[in-house]
Amino acid sequence: MKASTIFALVIAVGAAILLVSGCGSVGPGPITSPPQGPLDPTPPANWLYVDQSGTLYEYHLPLAPGSKPVRTLTEWPGLGIPPAIAVGPYGEVALADTERIRVFLPPIVSFEPSHATLSLKLTPAITEVGPYGADLVDMEYDPNDNLWLFNNLGGEISELRPPLNKHSIAALTIGFGQPGSKTAGYTMVQGRFDVNATLYIYASTGQMRARLFKDAFPYAKQPSSMGINLVQADFVDASQYLPTAPNPADLLLGQYTGELRTPKPGSPPSPPVDVMGQFYEPLQPTEGLIPNDHVDTIVHALIADPPRERFYVTESANGELDVFGLPLKGGAKPVLTFGCLAGIDNCEAATQHLFLAP
Repeated sequence: MKASTIFALVIAVGAAILLVSGCGSVGPGPITSPPQGPLDPTPPANWLYVDQSGTLYEYHLPLAPGSKPVRTLTEWPGLGIPPAIAVGPYGEVALADTERIRVFLPPIVSFEPSHATLSLKLTPAITEVGPYGADLVDMEYDPNDNLWLFNNLGGEISELRPPLNKHSIAALTIGFGQPGSKTAGYTMVQGRFDVNATLYIYASTGQMRARLFKDAFPYAKQPSSMGINLVQADFVDASQYLPTAPNPADLLLGQYTGELRTPKPGSPPSPPVDVMGQFYEPLQPTEGLIPNDHVDTIVHALIADPPRERFYVTESANGELDVFGLPLKGGAKPVLTFGCLAGIDNCEAATQHLFLAP
């Protein structure tokens, strides 16, 4: 899903928190070298997709006061539950239920089955499939247009490489959550990719504890913990800003739970908070993984738009769409706010994703 979207380069993170576990499974065709990041600043996206409980709202960018969706689409007519959703680097949209994936190419005008360019049945050669189908908690495209499936059935991450067709099978699989591994006890919530296509997984123990895991190329091992209780996150790489940007910076943004300051030796830790936080890269694990700036709010989805020096969030409490300046300043207020259009049942802590599309 998303975007989604999706998902900027994380560098020089301390070895103590980025040591990769030796567990996991490897699929065919191991990757031997990472792709190159963008050489030029990323051009601004033309569309913002707001997914709220199976309905997609399509906004034309840049947003301005009074902006309204250009189009509102039901993502999987007749399904009854929100499908998994992802938006690729070329604007394609992938939707999945427990049994199949549908792919739609831009311009996106309808998600009726007749508009799909591909309908791919999920099989054991693609991902874990039980008697009731797959349990895809997320689906994401990486910057190289590979489609990744995050399946909590059996704890498996699988990769589909382009061009997708009705005979596609997983090019790679990674186990997640196996006993004895660093991911043991965690179930996947989201997957994300930075600008270099490094994989990050947000996972939870089911006890209000989430954690960020990382795996770089060749995707041969289970992701290891980065030690941050963080969800709804996005990475920003300085190369994505326009040359005129006054404050380009490598950033990690997300919903953070934890301390806001490192306690002095002998002092008790400060009470944990739940805030939207910003971390400057490279992270400084020896000084404590504490946000550099934060805002006292809880967001349900987040995506950054570096060329416009903006990022977009949906508020968990009411589903409204807020626009903040980038980089985030502590205590900042939204520069724009748009009310949730999905109705009260789908605006309060419901399934929400944000995607940028060309």
